[in-house]
Amino acid sequence: MRIGFFTDTYTPQINGVVTSISLFASELERQGHAVYIFAPTPRQPKDGPHVIRVPSVPLVFQPEMRLAAAYNARAHSLVKRANLDIIHSHDPFAIGLFGLAMAKRFRLPYVHTYHTLYPEYVHYIWDTWLTRELAERMSRDFCNQCDTVIAPSTKIREALLSWGTRKPIVTLPTGVNTAEYCERDEAGVAEFRERFGIKPDERLLTFVGRLGLEKNVDALVDAMNFVRTPGTKLMIVGDGPYRADLERHAKKDKVADKIIFTGYLNREDVTHAYQASDLFFFASLSETQGLVVGEALASGLPVVAVDDLAIADAVTDDENGFLVPEDPQALAHAADRVLGDAELSRRLSIAATERARELSIVHQTHRLLGVYEELLEGRPARRRTGARPRTRRIRVVRQLRALSSRSDQLVRQMRARFRD
Repeated sequence: MRIGFFTDTYTPQINGVVTSISLFASELERQGHAVYIFAPTPRQPKDGPHVIRVPSVPLVFQPEMRLAAAYNARAHSLVKRANLDIIHSHDPFAIGLFGLAMAKRFRLPYVHTYHTLYPEYVHYIWDTWLTRELAERMSRDFCNQCDTVIAPSTKIREALLSWGTRKPIVTLPTGVNTAEYCERDEAGVAEFRERFGIKPDERLLTFVGRLGLEKNVDALVDAMNFVRTPGTKLMIVGDGPYRADLERHAKKDKVADKIIFTGYLNREDVTHAYQASDLFFFASLSETQGLVVGEALASGLPVVAVDDLAIADAVTDDENGFLVPEDPQALAHAADRVLGDAELSRRLSIAATERARELSIVHQTHRLLGVYEELLEGRPARRRTGARPRTRRIRVVRQLRALSSRSDQLVRQMRARFRD
């Protein structure tokens, strides 16, 4: 099968969407399928021949994110030459819309994974009830143009249904490369703890993720005021726009000596971070799946998290972790329970690895291929190069260019509002 991934979020960014794309692409290729990734510039040294970069510029209010051109002639030509069987988008923005136009152009099935609860992220632009409602409406309208929508969690599925999505929705979490996390590297773990000044007898609560306001890491910092197990530290793995605020918060609460900020880590060091820890500590309520939770489970870590529908798909209370109210004392109490009871910790750890096997990337990729195959069954013959009349082709190009113009206008409006 020849599969096109269309995404406005890709390397060099580091986040759950990029990880999901990379995991599925690697496993699909391992199983003998060809995956073409259409993503924004800049091109990266590790890009293979099947990574096609679309011209883009950084967003003024979020420089690590990119705004891509809604149409690119070279990418259009490469879509034709790739002779794709299916198009799968991972963002509803410029490149996702370009993928939708290409799917219509060549009569290909169009699948979309709704990775991000966009109404939860409008605070980065302009946080009002109107912008939230607009984000919901745009999400609904986009999904209703797809053949099938993939929801990484029950939480996403319910949100999409409540917004009025009428197209089929398949709940399919991103899989985890379980082998990467379950094989413990004792020497690597020892070196990791030494590098970050973690003493052999210190206990470690670990958060992994992008440091944005929506991740609610403040609740974990507050919880450190109430953790009673001696020698316990909180390790915050990741970076982002909210890091400086978290560091100020820790100093203000006089818990800075109990918190380690590692910044971004490479994949090997992230694995060592999980394996060096005693439990995974998580308070986000904006997750669509919480891929890092699956990674923690694969590492054998019990999870202590704020009770949220996305996390509850992977964590069962008092089975492989604890789900608690959004309260720092409740988080701290649950952490102390795990740290203070070796038998409980062992039981939760065994259940964590068992649950991770169900979430393996191999299993989830088989499910994804099932979605593709169902869409392809009985599909009318797709249009090959040159099959569409020239006048219709010109109309598609004009529509894409008009969309690009509207996108540019929207960005200018956002920039003006941001300066105000």
